[in-house]
Amino acid sequence: MDARKKCLVVVTALALVGVFLGVDGCGRSGTGSSKAGKAFGASVELCIKCGQIKGSDLCCKPNQTKCSSCGLVKGSPGCCNIPKDAQTTAICTKCGQIKGNTLCCKPNQPKCPKCGLVKGSPGCCKIPKG
Repeated sequence: MDARKKCLVVVTALALVGVFLGVDGCGRSGTGSSKAGKAFGASVELCIKCGQIKGSDLCCKPNQTKCSSCGLVKGSPGCCNIPKDAQTTAICTKCGQIKGNTLCCKPNQPKCPKCGLVKGSPGCCKIPKG
């Protein structure tokens, strides 16, 4: 092989490696296991103090009803979905499940007709669009 072809093969291989390394994946969120090496959607971080979407109007708003099981705001995306010892937790915006758990981006889950996320997932009809 001449030098020109060798250079082209090396550049192509490096470009492919760069693409694979640059893919943003779910990773760990303190819940469930990571699906290392597999690409998933972006995420929305949850407040571990109240269970609402971090930075939203409802995040840590006073006088919200607390869940008797988990102590977070009842009906929030994090309600009964965030482990007590979690440092951070997020919802995958591609599927609506807790980022990094075994259900995150799992194929063939039924979709909600209103929001397009997994029906009944923590993010179902709770993640703002746009």
